[in-house]
Amino acid sequence: MPSKSIHCKIDQRAIARYVKEQRALGDRITLSDTECRGLKLAINSQSASWTYAYRKRGYMNGGKRYPQVTMKLGDPVTLSPVQARLETARIKSVVAAGGDPAVDARKAEADRRHAEAQKRTCAAWLHRYATDCLGDGSTKHQRDEITHVRLGLQELAVADSEPEIITARLLRDLIDQHADRPATARHRFGAMSRFLDYLLDEEAISNNPATSVSKRRRPKPPAPRTSFYAPEQLAQLWHATGLKPVYLQFLRFMIATPLRASEGANLRWDQLDRGRAELRFAASETKNDEAFVMPLNSLSLDLLGQPDDASGLLVFQLSNVENGTMKSWSHFHSSVRVGSGLPQFKPHDLRRTFSTLMSEYTDVSETIVDSLLNHKQSATRSGVMRHYQHAKNLEKRRSAMTQWQRLLEGWV
Repeated sequence: MPSKSIHCKIDQRAIARYVKEQRALGDRITLSDTECRGLKLAINSQSASWTYAYRKRGYMNGGKRYPQVTMKLGDPVTLSPVQARLETARIKSVVAAGGDPAVDARKAEADRRHAEAQKRTCAAWLHRYATDCLGDGSTKHQRDEITHVRLGLQELAVADSEPEIITARLLRDLIDQHADRPATARHRFGAMSRFLDYLLDEEAISNNPATSVSKRRRPKPPAPRTSFYAPEQLAQLWHATGLKPVYLQFLRFMIATPLRASEGANLRWDQLDRGRAELRFAASETKNDEAFVMPLNSLSLDLLGQPDDASGLLVFQLSNVENGTMKSWSHFHSSVRVGSGLPQFKPHDLRRTFSTLMSEYTDVSETIVDSLLNHKQSATRSGVMRHYQHAKNLEKRRSAMTQWQRLLEGWV
């Protein structure tokens, strides 16, 4: 934008005149006040603002003078010419005394934001955290993260308090509350630490107290689970009684196909390529954020059946709400436990069972078995191989699924 500089005594009449001129010409007009050296009014097409430029007194290391700093004082609506000159005089006095008004102004603004942020309760901050960082819980991970923070705040009785009240001691108390449940303690502490990192970024707190919890006191990872089902237990699950037909169909499909329970429950017909006997998952639909293709054996295809126009988009209508997300997992688990006679049933153990029995009864490599579980590549491909080996081994995985079907047909 073209610029025009004018020296004059700035008053309301001059401001009105040059605002009108700026609108007519479209040029940026800068008025330099003859009554107060250094005070300027910049008039643009959309706004106008008072500015004052100064140099801090003294010299930097190396003998150079400090760079010129331009401070915005306000606009003509909130600051009259007289008030602008008074503010300029105040800045000059601060500079003459060796101060730096721009630094002082930034500190004052930071203190103001910090004080304002501290007025919000932890519950209010959690709402903002969910909106800003977790998409209001649109995925299971996001919902779990919100739940752990909410429960952590409730367990510490700080939901209605300001964030600064949360200390390292309180976080250690939270860990101690779940001493007999190490997995829960670890999830709570991790979620609270990430929430506090967000508060630190938003200047609601001055430091993250989670970093002050020593490694000795932080919750340790729980021992890896080792439970899996023997062939005869798989037969009990396959022939479980008293289940709703869709529950039994889903259970058998999860035995025949080592998907995660959430992937199976949310499976849509448009993810099925029946001609190629494959299920296709986009990166956004998997736990590890990587696109995945699951080859299906004929047993899995038979269990899927054919889509019914009345059945909607989902393959397994597990929810009472058409095309709704499955939320009655506790009811599903208890139904399977009663119907199969296996009181410790967990869906995830089916994936461990697949991995264990495939290694026990076939010569399929562990790498191929692990790839069918869709684990992160770093779990089986480390070092240089991780960067150079990107083969999908689809035919080998298809052969492995055929072998798994043969095993199941012999057992169930």
